[in-house]
Amino acid sequence: MFETSASTKKIFEGLTGFETKAEDLVPTFDRTLDSYFERSFESIIEEWGLVTEADLSEYGRKLEFLSYEIGRLHAGKDLLKNRASAIEKSIKELEAKK
Repeated sequence: MFETSASTKKIFEGLTGFETKAEDLVPTFDRTLDSYFERSFESIIEEWGLVTEADLSEYGRKLEFLSYEIGRLHAGKDLLKNRASAIEKSIKELEAKK
């Protein structure tokens, strides 16, 4: 019926985000949960088996090391195959000379 002016709309928008000191003191379910999680954070992580940032960092470090080791082992495997082929060739040459 009557249109709200732009300045009035701005005031109402400001009121939606307005918090008073009394509001902060009134217990709510959200604040109760937040408080519980803050007090019990470490035991919840352990109980639920959650991964922390430190765990992820450690897993990343281990993955990097294992990737390096796998590459090194593959290189060693190729070297051993070449040596085995050379030994096999030498054995065949010796047997052919008999």
